[in-house]
Amino acid sequence: MFAHLRSLLVRIAPTVTAISLMAGNTGLLLRRGLHPNLETAVGFLWIASDYALRQKSRHPISAPRINAVGIILGSLLLSASGFHVGHIDWNRVRTPLGYIPGAAVVGFQIELRRFGQQLAASRRSPSRFFGAILKHPYALSALLCSYGVVELIKSALHGHDVGLVAIGAAYGLGTLFLSTLDYGRSGGTLDAAQERHP
Repeated sequence: MFAHLRSLLVRIAPTVTAISLMAGNTGLLLRRGLHPNLETAVGFLWIASDYALRQKSRHPISAPRINAVGIILGSLLLSASGFHVGHIDWNRVRTPLGYIPGAAVVGFQIELRRFGQQLAASRRSPSRFFGAILKHPYALSALLCSYGVVELIKSALHGHDVGLVAIGAAYGLGTLFLSTLDYGRSGGTLDAAQERHP
């Protein structure tokens, strides 16, 4: 029964991850209003990037790379908008950059997994430890993203903002299922560091 449940979770993970993250980004987009500005453009870019994860089962390498490129590009554009003539909005510059590490891990998941396999074969315990971590890049990305999700939910709870709590919950669900994307559909086994076709 446990094996069947695990296989089911692995099978639905790309869909749940993509829909949850898209719902969170759509919620934020609607809260800010659909205005013809950079934030709206980046919001739609991120929604499209999250949809790419829905295709992870069919395209285990290209789909994560598309997702990463979209998230990183949007983050850089938002960060650059903090630079103004005469002054710099450092909070505006710093905040979007926090999304980049998790996205980069997803984008380079195949290279990280290969490197992790090499480290896991080492005789040194620290190398094997880091190798085991790198063999699970999606879980690592989820861990990197979790701090921002927790801070968002804490801020929403502190401000008694039900809408923002719902958005944070959507991000949280997407982040939780993101960690299961390390596993393939065949028996829930850990993905090999190579392109796979159904």
